[in-house]
Formats: sequence, C-alpha cells, structure tokens
Amino acid sequence: MSIRSRIYISLLASASITLLVSFILLYAISSRLIESRVTETYELVYKNYKEILNREEKNLRLISEDVPLKEGYQKRKLSKAECKEKPHYRVLATGPHYGINRIYSDGCYFVGTSLEEILRLISGLMDLEWVIYYERRYLNDILETSIDEFIKGKIVIENRVIDRFSSEKVLNVPAHVTGYALYGSMLEKALLMEIALIDHKGFPFGKILLVKDISVIYREAYVVFVALALYSIVMVSFLSLVLLKIVSALADRIIFLKDVTASIEKKDFSVVKLLENSHSRWKDEVYELKHSIQNMAVSLKTAFEELEKKQKELEQLAYYDPLTGLPNRRFFFDHANLILESSKRYGTPLSLLVMDIDHFKRINDTYGHEAGDIMLKSFAEILRKSIRQSDMPARFGGEEFVLLMPNTNLQQGKVVAERIRVSFQNNFIIYDGNEINTTLSGGLVSFSPNVESIDELIKMADEALYKAKESGRNRIEIYEVKK
Repeated sequence: MSIRSRIYISLLASASITLLVSFILLYAISSRLIESRVTETYELVYKNYKEILNREEKNLRLISEDVPLKEGYQKRKLSKAECKEKPHYRVLATGPHYGINRIYSDGCYFVGTSLEEILRLISGLMDLEWVIYYERRYLNDILETSIDEFIKGKIVIENRVIDRFSSEKVLNVPAHVTGYALYGSMLEKALLMEIALIDHKGFPFGKILLVKDISVIYREAYVVFVALALYSIVMVSFLSLVLLKIVSALADRIIFLKDVTASIEKKDFSVVKLLENSHSRWKDEVYELKHSIQNMAVSLKTAFEELEKKQKELEQLAYYDPLTGLPNRRFFFDHANLILESSKRYGTPLSLLVMDIDHFKRINDTYGHEAGDIMLKSFAEILRKSIRQSDMPARFGGEEFVLLMPNTNLQQGKVVAERIRVSFQNNFIIYDGNEINTTLSGGLVSFSPNVESIDELIKMADEALYKAKESGRNRIEIYEVKK
C-alpha cells in the first residue's frame, strides 16, 4: 500500500473515529438531558398530585358533622373497627374516592372526594391523560355490591377492571408499570406514571396510570443533537481537508525520496543528480533526509563495487568444502529440500546414497593426515566423474559423503553406487613412496511418499550404511522398509 493511500486511509479513519466519538458523546449527553427532564417531569407531576391530595385532606379534616357536603364529596358510615384517621382510597357506589375516616358524634364515617375530580384537576394543570383500574381478584374485598354488578358496562382486560379514563387512547398503553416508564416511538414519546390505590388496611387494590406526552422533550433533544452533529461533521471535514493538503505535499516529497532509494537499491546511481537538482521551500527533516540519502548513495556506490568483488569468494567459502571442492553440508540442505519437494509434487523418483571410506582412520594413523587428505581428494574426483550434472554430491564431514540423485529410481541408483564403489576400490594413491588404497561402504535409499523431509531420508540411508559396515564393508546396502 502506498504512503498516499495510507495517508488517505489514516485521515479517513481519524475523521471517522473523531466523528464517532463526537456522536457517542453527543448521544450520551442528549440521553442524559432527556433522562433528567423526564425525571423532572415525573417528579413535578407526582409533586402536584401529592399537593392536591394534601389540600383535599386538609379540607376533609375541616368538614364538621353538621355542615352539608359540597358537590363531589361523599360521606359513608363505617364500623368502629375501621375508624382510623389515615388517608386512603375507597370504592363507593358513585365511584373511587380519596379521603379519611372521621369520628363524629353518631359514629365513624368515611369522608372523601371524587378521585375522578382530582384527576381532572391534575390533568388540567399538567396536560396529561389518566386511567383508573382495579385488580379483579381483589374486588370482593373492596366492593359493596357483587363483582358482576360492578363490572357491568366496564372494560375488562385480562385481570384488570377499568373504572374510568380520560380518553380511549390511554387504553392502548401498557398497564404494567412500576414507578414510571417510557412508551412510544422515537419522536412520539409518552411518560407512564403509576400511582397505587391503597385501601384503609394498607392493601393495594388497583392503580392510577397517568400518561404525559413528552414528545417535545425528545424533539428538542434530537434537534440539538443533529445541529451539533452537523457542526462536528463540517469542522472535522474542514480540518481534514487542511491537513490533507499539508500531508499530501509531504507525501510527494517522501514518495520522491522513496523512488530515489528504489533506484539506488537497483544500483542505479544516476538518481544522485536528481537529488542535487531538487529544491524545497521547507528546510525540515525531509530536506535533511534528502541530503543524507545523497551522501549515502555515494558511499553505497563504492561499497557495492567492493562487495561484488568479494561476493564470489564468500559464496565459495559458505557452500563448498575447501579440501575436496565438493558442496558442503550447508549447500546440500539448502538445495536438497527443494529437490525433495519437487519429487513429492510431480511424483518423480529420487535416490540418496550415503558413503563412508572404509578404514580411513587407519590411513591417517599409519601414513598421516596429509595422506588422508589426498585420499579424500582422490575420492572426490572419482565421485565427480561417476555422476551426472544433475546429481548433487556433498561432503558431510570427515570421510562421509552423500549423493542425491534426482529422477533416479532404486535400481538406477544401485548401478551408480556400484560404479563409484568399484572405481574407488580399483584406485590407489602414492604417498611417500607407498601405494595406498582402501574400499567404500554405502547405504542407498529411494524416496517414497511417506517420507516427510530430507533428514528422514538421510536417516534411512545411514541405517543401510551401518548395515554395510556390519556386513564386512566394501558393499552397498539398500534400505529395507520396516513392516
């Protein structure tokens, strides 16, 4: 990927992340503001409702037994066991009421005001809808009449009996609300508030559900969110364009230096003149880098010329045995694995011969190491003359040699191995007036599909070589697959 592409992607990613973080923060702030205003609305509605109840309670406590009741108030005689002056809700024949128990001269009375009037009042003050419903299974404990007579003409939904409501649309909202909850779509939101109906025994027998339209809160919050989001987009886009212009100019200079260094890497030092002729308005780090590359190019030109001279010398030292001139162990393993993989892929035969000069230590001990070196050189020469150009011989160390024969099956490999063994057996060297000769033992193995690596192939050939040594030397043994 080019540096220019990376710059574009980086700027795009940075702008996207910045906008995403901004949107998340704006959304979090908007949500917090909405939540705060919703909570305030709930608390305000609940506070006003409680104030109305408190005011009604004070008025009820001022009603004496000889004063006629005003419209909307009800008075019902109770047993003395019920006469505890505690505010509560009670369902009378005329509907649900809120009131207290009062003790007068002729007994205990419940004095209450119509709950419907209270809800109409709070509805007018706070612009909300409402619905009153009872739990059907508790009606036996609170009604003066039978349940069937009471629910006649009323709406029954599952186990709830709806007594009164401000409008039919409130019947579509969820009734199972604890405390308060939100209901509606993204822009059409309603706040649902629950008020439990508690009887004189402290038992909840129903609920009042207040419904307040709070869509305006959400619309205002979304308008602010969209306005701030658009502002963020405009500002980030403007800053990104300014930054892009600055960074693009820098990228052009870096790309120029990259092309120059690429040419230098190809040993094209004519680009040094381009560095000398290039000019820049900014004397910054890139300018200093240009001069550093220029100086480096001159130094590299000289260094490359010297390295080319020594490259062949180093390659010879790294991959070839200095005594015999054959490839060494490192060369063998670097190339043998490639040949093995080729045989695996194309299914061509491959044979490996591991050879060891017999009684080589005795030659060194008897005639000296110089004689041993001459013997090794002699064997290497026989090995070269006995193989094809495509075969790969190598000296593994000491008197041990290997021969990898591509496109050679076991029978063909046996022929080659015997030719080398016989040639070496009939060969002799003269050292210090002495004719010296010895024999050769070898282990031969042919590649099979279950062989995983060249090391495994060598191990098999070593086992065959060990068998040749144990069987009297001067022989070639073939590795036998174990069953």
